Amino acid sequence: MGDAFKMLAGKSPNNLFEFATNPVTGLMVGILAIVLVQSSSTTTSIIVAAVASKVLPVSTAIPMIFSANIDTSVTNTL
Repeated sequence: MGDAFKMLAGKSPNNLFEFATNPVTGLMVGILAIVLVQSSSTTTSIIVAAVASKVLPVSTAIPMIFSANIDTSVTNTL
């Protein structure tokens, strides 16, 4: 999966998630990913793979992971 992210990002992997450097934007990107995939575990796994392949910086991934935790808590409450 890490190789797929490297191929997707091309020669400039840092530009792929450049728009999500703001924590609030990262939170919204995480929520959007969870809504599209319908699974916080899958979204978390994809984010971890992106960090491992150095396509996504850790500082940008933290709010995205946080949104997965929020989704799990809200789903449990409902």
